[in-house]
Amino acid sequence: MPTLPAALLLIACARAPAATPTADETTTAPEPAAAEATTVRAAFPPPAGAARVTGDAFGESLGALRLAPAADPVLTYDGRPTHHHARVIALPLVPGDLQQCADSALRVRAEWQRAKGLPVTMFATSGDPMPWSRWQAGERFTAAGNKLVWRGGGAKGDTDESWERYLAAAFTYAGTLSLQHYETTPATDPRPGDVLVVGGSPGHAVLILEVAKAPDGRVWLLIGEGYMPAQSFHVELGPEDGWWLWDAVDGLRLSHWHLPGSSLRRFKG
Repeated sequence: MPTLPAALLLIACARAPAATPTADETTTAPEPAAAEATTVRAAFPPPAGAARVTGDAFGESLGALRLAPAADPVLTYDGRPTHHHARVIALPLVPGDLQQCADSALRVRAEWQRAKGLPVTMFATSGDPMPWSRWQAGERFTAAGNKLVWRGGGAKGDTDESWERYLAAAFTYAGTLSLQHYETTPATDPRPGDVLVVGGSPGHAVLILEVAKAPDGRVWLLIGEGYMPAQSFHVELGPEDGWWLWDAVDGLRLSHWHLPGSSLRRFKG
């Protein structure tokens, strides 16, 4: 296991584009039929002949995620437009280049857990847990060699400001490797709320927002994605009215990343 300073080099989602895209390469809005919808589920009905696959409570909540106006581009944390063919999801970013691909998926889940009054614990690349409960109690974590250590002296309480600071601190140490190794377990049948994750440097992760299945066995996925540099969480639009056809072996081939079938994982608990 590398020391934490070295491990931080492993949290990247993917290599950033070499240059800012031109206007013709920036985000393209979805079709007019979906453009008026304000939630993921309303904007992206299943492909013709397919039916939604039901997920657990977390997975079912993803269809209700709010969408930004269809014309809004995917922007980096410092305001630059990106190349993604996407519909932006209304999820805030923490300050700086921190909330990247795995972090975006972790934030969506953590926001749901907090809203439901459930425990929130994320994991550093080193495997050290970062529970929100300790942060609320006034403790703060920092790197010491290849581990995290906790110290007192922080403000106590459950405030939105404290929550944002906790997320920013957690995203400093979490990434695709921790999402893969400590947060999730392998899965074979995609469900809403699952992730596709390839841990590494660079690595990448996407959150499965919706799943649809046809009578002939074909399966489609609707995916939510963050990226590097940190940028708007978004529905990365697939060729089938926003959906991507899933292959259990080959997985999913985005224009910028291949996520094989073996990358399918499910959150623990």
